[in-house]
Amino acid sequence: MTKERLQPVQESGERQPLDPESATRWKQISSEGGFPDPLLELIAARFRLLGEPLRLKLLAALTGGERSVSELVALTGASQPNVSKHLAALMQGGLVKRRKAGTSIYYALADPSVLTLCDIVCAGVQERFTTLAQTLQLGSAMALEDLQPVEESETSGPGPRQ
Repeated sequence: MTKERLQPVQESGERQPLDPESATRWKQISSEGGFPDPLLELIAARFRLLGEPLRLKLLAALTGGERSVSELVALTGASQPNVSKHLAALMQGGLVKRRKAGTSIYYALADPSVLTLCDIVCAGVQERFTTLAQTLQLGSAMALEDLQPVEESETSGPGPRQ
C-alpha cells in the first residue's frame, strides 16, 4: 500500500491524492535563489497567526459563514475580550473581515485559502497520528490526549538533575 498525500476535502466530501505539481511554485522559487526576505517574513507571519488554538477555533467557527462576536464567544467558550483580541489579529493579518450592523459586529472569512492550508495540516496530523498508533500497535481507538507531552515535573524526581 502506497501512502499518498491528500488534498483538502472537496465538495463530494472525499479526499483526493495531492497533485505533485501543487508544490511546484515553492520548489521553483526556492530553486531560483530562494524567496526574498520580506516575502518570507509575510509567510512566517501568516503561520504565526495560525499558531494559536483559539484563532483556529475562530476560523473553524467562521467556515459556516458570518458570525457575530457574541456567537463566536458562545461557540468557542472564550471570553469576549479574548475573542475580540484574536479576531483583531486575524483581521490585521487579512484572514477575516468584519462588518458592523448597528451595535453588532460580524466577522467572516476574508481569505478562504486558509481553510485549504488548515485542511492539509489536519490531514497530515491525522496521518501521523494513525501511523504512530499503528507503530505502537495501539489502534485508532487511542485518544489524542494520550499522546500529550509529559510535564517536566512529572518526569523529574526531587533534587537536581544529573
